[in-house]
Amino acid sequence: MKKCRLSPLLLPGILLLSAWLLSGCSNNPYPPGESYGNVIYRSMSDDPKSLDPSFSYTVDEAYITDLVYPSYYKYEYLKRPFEVTLNLGAKEPIREPWQTTVRQPDGTTRTVTGEKYTFTIKNDLRFQDDPVFPEGKGRPITANDIVYSFKRMCDAKVQCPVASFFADKVIGWEEYSQGFATGNEAARIKHYDDDLPGVRVDKNDPYTFYIFLNQPYPQLKYLMAMHFTTPQAREAVEFYKDEYARHMVGCGPYRMAEYKPKQRITLVANPNRHKDYYPTEGEPGDREKGLLEDAGKPLPLNDKVVVNIIREGTSAWNLFRQGYLDAAGVGNTNYQQVVGTNGLLTPQMEQKGIQLRKDTQVNVYYLAFNLLDPVWGGYTPAKRKLRQAVSLAVDSREFIDLMRQGNGVPAEWLLPPGVFAYDPDYKNPYKTADLEKAKKLLAEAGYPNGNDPKTGRKLVLNFDNTGINAAGRILTGLIQRQIERIGIKVESRATRPDLFQDKLLKNQHQFIYYGWFADYPDPENFVFLLYGPNKKPGPNSSNYANPEYDALFERMRSMENSPERVAIIQRMRDLAVEDVPWIPIYHEVALSVGYDWMKNVKAHPIDNSFNQYRRVDVAERTRKQKEWNQPNYLPVVLLLLAIIGSILPAINVVARRINRRVRRPGAEHSMEGGGE
Repeated sequence: MKKCRLSPLLLPGILLLSAWLLSGCSNNPYPPGESYGNVIYRSMSDDPKSLDPSFSYTVDEAYITDLVYPSYYKYEYLKRPFEVTLNLGAKEPIREPWQTTVRQPDGTTRTVTGEKYTFTIKNDLRFQDDPVFPEGKGRPITANDIVYSFKRMCDAKVQCPVASFFADKVIGWEEYSQGFATGNEAARIKHYDDDLPGVRVDKNDPYTFYIFLNQPYPQLKYLMAMHFTTPQAREAVEFYKDEYARHMVGCGPYRMAEYKPKQRITLVANPNRHKDYYPTEGEPGDREKGLLEDAGKPLPLNDKVVVNIIREGTSAWNLFRQGYLDAAGVGNTNYQQVVGTNGLLTPQMEQKGIQLRKDTQVNVYYLAFNLLDPVWGGYTPAKRKLRQAVSLAVDSREFIDLMRQGNGVPAEWLLPPGVFAYDPDYKNPYKTADLEKAKKLLAEAGYPNGNDPKTGRKLVLNFDNTGINAAGRILTGLIQRQIERIGIKVESRATRPDLFQDKLLKNQHQFIYYGWFADYPDPENFVFLLYGPNKKPGPNSSNYANPEYDALFERMRSMENSPERVAIIQRMRDLAVEDVPWIPIYHEVALSVGYDWMKNVKAHPIDNSFNQYRRVDVAERTRKQKEWNQPNYLPVVLLLLAIIGSILPAINVVARRINRRVRRPGAEHSMEGGGE
């Protein structure tokens, strides 16, 4: 008789299976060991549309592009008010008067007077290593690489969003741009070999270039701090073509190491980066806050930045709570979990070492009339009173309380806090939410109680908006309710964002809700929104055109900051406030949360390269990640017991079959016979 024995490999096999299953209990979303390193983890809600530095324009994209594509200037990380300082630049540019003679199409000549800027970059800059270069080694950077970036801005195919800032100022810009429109693709590319008269390299120094302007333009320094003016390698643009929008080739503190669409983007410290250091100066109090502990240390302070693509806000919030994201935004979905009734951080968040930050942004949200509209536009006293009445009906504080949970600064005009000439004491006379005064002005405008005496019907204000989701409908309803209190009927005309933008371009709008985020922290970047020549398709969405305002703007924009400049801006403000092309509502106060293991955190709403200054206390983050994410072994143990329970009966069946007596042929016959 043979006895069944368990295979000596069976028990070790079960143990190995157990170990494998238990090892899979971790909820860590990152590759093994990565989240325990010197890495910063962030998230964004979707893939960037483009990372081409000549085209990319959203804030989320800038968090990536500005780390890879630096420019001549950079913003001081800690100083306020905002200051720019040299980055790739070797020295401050030389600014001097300049004039030349230009031949007209009819054969006559005219003298153009303007300014000449002489820029010199550092002579030890290199592009990151990339297969596009010989042997994969990044080549030296010269001034020609910055001139090439300016030429790309001239190319209509690139669709650079700030090209208009240069087009009316740089000598020969328009003519050079037109050269891209003739011929085929090969001719377009060859046009890059031609000179752009207003931006050219010094023939005697490959690290020096000139910019020739037909007018003074102090704001040029801010544009030279944006990624649009970064050095770009022509060979990379022409080799990668459409893929250049995702295949970054820069010279910044980081280079792109990985791009997995719908998953994540990984930036790692660039070995070819130019030498840069953490600032040694800041605002009063920065030292006490620990913001100067790393003063003078080489940048970046971390090895890697991982940007997770997470479409669902709830999923991103859960990762943050588990310690797998270092920071998160605060919105309607998580506000109650973060902020208590006292407006401070909830005890549950505070116990986890989470810090709440409230940062006033350099922006403005507003309602705007189309002043070309036959009903609501125009500049007669009656038309002004009509718009003034609507402005008096809009309550900014109620809007902030209901739509922003109280987080915002009521806007009295365009300029936000932190921008030169912002006056915290100014009060707009048509922003008092005075309904009785509003009704009085409405009657004086010819619409008593909001009725049109000619037709007997209610005066209608068509509100063009993008409120096609729940939050948008709530916002639309609030604006309707506020304005309808004085007797006007507000009709909502909600459309998709693309159709809404098309309406604006075609001037088919009557009344809109809109917002503006500063490209740079100069008042010119706000007051130009009401400059007549900037009417649609430009940024002047209200089509406001006041000759005195325009003349003042043309004087102000070329001035350095001074009391005289303040006086001009205040006069422009008084004109626009009386005409009411806009009803300013609020300046955003953005809420965010972050863990105390992240050091050197100071909000900078203009500089998007801030992650290079951040430092992680890796040991503290690792400890808390392990503490908060203990594996739950019970489901696996139950699974193993179920597996073993299903195996044992099978083993018994096999054993019974093996242990049955084996009978020889004929044995049954002899046994039966012997028995008888």
